[in-house]
Amino acid sequence: VSTQSTWGVKLIRKHCFLLFTMATTQQQDDQHLPPKESAVFKQVIKMYENKQYKNALKSCNQILKKFPNHGETLAMKGMALSGIDGKKEEAYDFVKQGLMKSKCKSHVCWHVYGLLNRADKNYEQAIKCYRNALNIDTDNLQILRDLALLQIQKMDTAGLVQTRHKLLELKPSLKANWLGFALAHHLNQSYDTALKVLDNMDSSLDPPETVYETSELLLYKNMIILESGDFKGALEQLEKNKDNILDKTSLLEAKAKCYEKIENHPEAAEIYLELLKSQTENRNYILKYAQNSGYPNLTDWNVDLDNASRDNLTKILLELEEKFPRSSALKRVILDVAHGDIFEKRLVDFVKPFLRKTIPSLFSALKSLYLKPAKVEYMSRIWHEWEVSLKSSSKFPGEETEEYPSTYLWLLMLLSAHYYRIEQYDKALNYIKAAIEHTPTVEMLYILQGRIFKHLGQPEEAWQSVEKARLLDTADRYLNTKSTKYLLRCNRIVDADKTISLFTSPGDSPSYNNVVDMQCMWYEIEEGDAYWRLGDVHTAMKKWLLVDKHFQDMEEDQFDFHTYILRKFTMRAYIDLLRFERRAHGHKFYQSAAERVVKGYLEIHKLKEERVDIQSKVLKLKEDPPKDERKKKRDDDEDDDETPEKKHNVVVNVEDPLSAAVHFANALTQYSPNKLSSWVLSAELYLKKKKPLLVLQKLLKAKTYVPQSEELKKLAQELYSSTSDVNPHVKAVLDEHRKELLN
Repeated sequence: VSTQSTWGVKLIRKHCFLLFTMATTQQQDDQHLPPKESAVFKQVIKMYENKQYKNALKSCNQILKKFPNHGETLAMKGMALSGIDGKKEEAYDFVKQGLMKSKCKSHVCWHVYGLLNRADKNYEQAIKCYRNALNIDTDNLQILRDLALLQIQKMDTAGLVQTRHKLLELKPSLKANWLGFALAHHLNQSYDTALKVLDNMDSSLDPPETVYETSELLLYKNMIILESGDFKGALEQLEKNKDNILDKTSLLEAKAKCYEKIENHPEAAEIYLELLKSQTENRNYILKYAQNSGYPNLTDWNVDLDNASRDNLTKILLELEEKFPRSSALKRVILDVAHGDIFEKRLVDFVKPFLRKTIPSLFSALKSLYLKPAKVEYMSRIWHEWEVSLKSSSKFPGEETEEYPSTYLWLLMLLSAHYYRIEQYDKALNYIKAAIEHTPTVEMLYILQGRIFKHLGQPEEAWQSVEKARLLDTADRYLNTKSTKYLLRCNRIVDADKTISLFTSPGDSPSYNNVVDMQCMWYEIEEGDAYWRLGDVHTAMKKWLLVDKHFQDMEEDQFDFHTYILRKFTMRAYIDLLRFERRAHGHKFYQSAAERVVKGYLEIHKLKEERVDIQSKVLKLKEDPPKDERKKKRDDDEDDDETPEKKHNVVVNVEDPLSAAVHFANALTQYSPNKLSSWVLSAELYLKKKKPLLVLQKLLKAKTYVPQSEELKKLAQELYSSTSDVNPHVKAVLDEHRKELLN
């Protein structure tokens, strides 16, 4: 019996082993397709790349009928679904199923999962997926390239160095891989290594195909040397290769910068003098010439200087003007620096040609002079002398030539602009009315009148003036834009849309969609302000958040350049682009919108606390079209009814407004730290979130920029009145700064 029992146990074990082996083999076979299905799978990839998502989906289903557990096909089905509207969640489900069925051992599944996350701009998760894929297939070039793109997008320079090194190892014959590796070290501030990589590229590969590539490569090397701090080495490199550099302007600018860094200012001044020969209107060159001619601390033309320094600087500029007598920029810069008799004579010589030729830019050209009270006083006196003389004799004082009537007209406009600048709006309005009465067909007169009405707090009258200007020239886009802006400031949103549609609506497409597609941010900000004034917080927020979406799109657009530059050798421009993107959120449009968004989220939080239905405040400004038109609209194109907010996935976070506002508040304090409102809004936000230490941090930071402010004191009082029940350790920290903030 025992022998039979032992034999039975062995038999059972043998059968169990066979069953397990068969199950394992079956599972492995599920992940390997036969030749026929494998060919279909390759077609699926091509269909997806050609955006034939429905055909790819059919082919995936065809494979899955026979092999329902094939992970890579499940993942590709998810990718195909991601290209179809409304299937995003289902796409993720299939990709995750594919990962599970392949036991996370398929590089294709991980790659697909990474591509889905990248499409949703979840870059950190996408990078993790790509790394997991590379753990399985370490030499996959496509995954390495995709990973490198995301790393440079997120400025993960350390990771980028490793990825680019691997790409170079796999394909050392490609120049793009050498350049990419050098670029990675440059961004990682490993300047010596970057230069060695470029030198090795020169010795290992064929020389550049064109002289342009050689020139750009030499200038890029110089850029790296200069940023490494080796200014003498950079200068030597330029001198050695000056015959091979085609961009002579960049060559001279780089040499001037090197001479400045090694404090050889006479040589730098000579180079800027050379640059001015080809660009006489370049104000930056004029400023640099002055800095290297004995004024290194001259940051702009309006800095305070003593009279002796001002006289000497004026002399330098006058000598420069003798070399470039036709430079308008020099003539204007001298007005900023000169004083006394020289200023008076130069001002008269500068303004008279503008008046005689009726040049509208005169009024903006004189703007910076209004920072100096003495110059304002002189301008006021001289303008009035001219007014009396031209009105009585049509001649300037002391001149015999009779002027055209248009000269007197432009002087009236100059006087109006003068009083507008010094905020004497009543006098400004009287002069502009006199000018309009003199010649009622000049558009710019009505534009200035509209600005004056705006500052007088009369938006309706301001729009009427600007609208008169628009009607005088309906083909002028600038006048159309002005009229639209002033309509929005009158809260006439529908009329503004009709006005701007004269230039933005090709055919029958909705005009507002075109405005959004053109990233017309001033319109979205102004329209949001109009909705805000009308009490529709939700719609106002949507308009402002569109500005944030535009900046996200700009950041996303970088992907188009990450590979392009490595083929075209435009390295210096690319570096400038990357650095611009890092400071892009400091742009005035973004900062303006971010400030409004934070205020909007604070208002939404307040309404929620008051149990007010936010949706009930949404305005319906446009009437529904007749039934016939609605039917026609549906028949023509079902997408026409899609609002820009839905199209661009703009959503107002009503559920947790305070958390949504944090991102924008941080952008304000990071890029506009000198503005008191940035810190005030940030402190208000954290007060609502009941984060006393963060409120304290914002208030203390604000005091470093704005030492005295009633707003900050008021916020400090609110902070200390609401911290009676906080943690004792937190209270101790708060009490430590109580006197500093409240006194």
